[in-house]
Amino acid sequence: MKILKVRDIHYRDILNGVNIDWHQGEVIALMGANGSGKSTLARLLVGLTEPDHGEISLIVDGSPCAWNKVKRWQEIGLVGQHPMRQTIGVTVAEELGFGLLNLGLDTLEVRRKVKELASFVGLAGKEDQSPATLSGGERQRLVTAAILALQPSFLILDEGLTMLDARAQANVLKLLFQARAETGQLWITHDIELASHADRLLVLEHGKLVDKGIPREAFSSKELYALYGPSGKRSGHQVETMSNERVTHPVIESKNSSRPVLEWKQTNFSTRLQLNKAVKAGEFIGIVGPSGSGKTTLLESAIGLIMPTEGQILGFGAPITKVILNDWRKEVRLVLQEAGEYLIGRTAYQEVYFGEAKRELENNRSSRLSYLGKFGLVGNLLDYAPEQLSGGERQRVALAAALRTNPEILLMDEPLLGLDSASRRRIQTMISELKDITIMYVTHDLRDVLQDADRLWLVEGGKVVLDCSKQCWKEHLEQFRAAGVRF
Repeated sequence: MKILKVRDIHYRDILNGVNIDWHQGEVIALMGANGSGKSTLARLLVGLTEPDHGEISLIVDGSPCAWNKVKRWQEIGLVGQHPMRQTIGVTVAEELGFGLLNLGLDTLEVRRKVKELASFVGLAGKEDQSPATLSGGERQRLVTAAILALQPSFLILDEGLTMLDARAQANVLKLLFQARAETGQLWITHDIELASHADRLLVLEHGKLVDKGIPREAFSSKELYALYGPSGKRSGHQVETMSNERVTHPVIESKNSSRPVLEWKQTNFSTRLQLNKAVKAGEFIGIVGPSGSGKTTLLESAIGLIMPTEGQILGFGAPITKVILNDWRKEVRLVLQEAGEYLIGRTAYQEVYFGEAKRELENNRSSRLSYLGKFGLVGNLLDYAPEQLSGGERQRVALAAALRTNPEILLMDEPLLGLDSASRRRIQTMISELKDITIMYVTHDLRDVLQDADRLWLVEGGKVVLDCSKQCWKEHLEQFRAAGVRF
């Protein structure tokens, strides 16, 4: 039996005396506000960062091992917030087999095990694909299965199940619970439904860990549930709206309210996406479906990141071609689910106002603080580099950058991913109050869009298999449930 013992860990102004005994075979849920230090603690535990003060030790059958001599990569696995950064295999099969080969298994056994793992996490038939071609949820499943194949004594999942639909998450949880006898697990999450499956709940508050005991019992506390429970209905308070000022561009000179703002006319894409749909001005389309069904690809087609091999995409009635893409993208903004993969500003502030000259950034900063504050971007946070921010903080930066230009069409791919309950409520309220803007919102959870959506699209196998009004969604409960959609 192994125990990971953490004593009086300090790190900058983030962690201030963290203590924990983590037993092999124990499943711990770790919660806390965005920026509270959860991911920092994860990096310390796996050895990616060293603490300023304190001690981490591994106890094996009652005997301590020197931490600097522990093969941490063998003992502790990490599924991070950005699974794309963790894949090294050229193919899915190579990724799944890498650890197995390092464990000394023969080639035939590795092939058998890879096939079994791929099937279990819903990647059967994709063994020869590059991990780069997978959806975010599929990459999370791939990385989790690949690390579990190494049979680590401890495993940290830093929001490692957030991109999964209900059906996929259930399958990965089965895999995790099968491994729990030899693998202690730390689930960093904002999802109390997931946290309720753990043995113990820890919360990071003011740089210290607070043990809340058994999760299901802890969440019976109204105070704790209010802090970490689902955001539910939008709050009623008003948020100052964005400027109504619009900038016109040649591509949209032909705007006409009688025409769809966006239309796919018998389009086929090399990614096997097939669309024949139209979106009206000001509509809010909620897009749901299982991981890997084509939801993100659909949004990418709307902004011209991929072009059809057959058919045509129209924007405000005019064909969207490579010639006018730059003008088109001035009217459309896309917020992706892994914000850390595409933020390029030197600071959070510069990311939101990317492209402006240094003098303009400095002269206008004070007048912009009110807008930035609506996203919780205040104080020193504005001067942090994006890679220094938590996943939820990066998501808020991405949303602020997308909305500050008042786009005609807003495309959002899981915009609440990685946000704590308070941040979710703040962003949901802002989205609810966006008027005269066309929104296409991808999510695994219908609760995120039911209040605001005009229509719901269910995407499976690269096609919109259901297009219904919000009012009649309950008539399709079984179809949504079968697709792994939460509600």
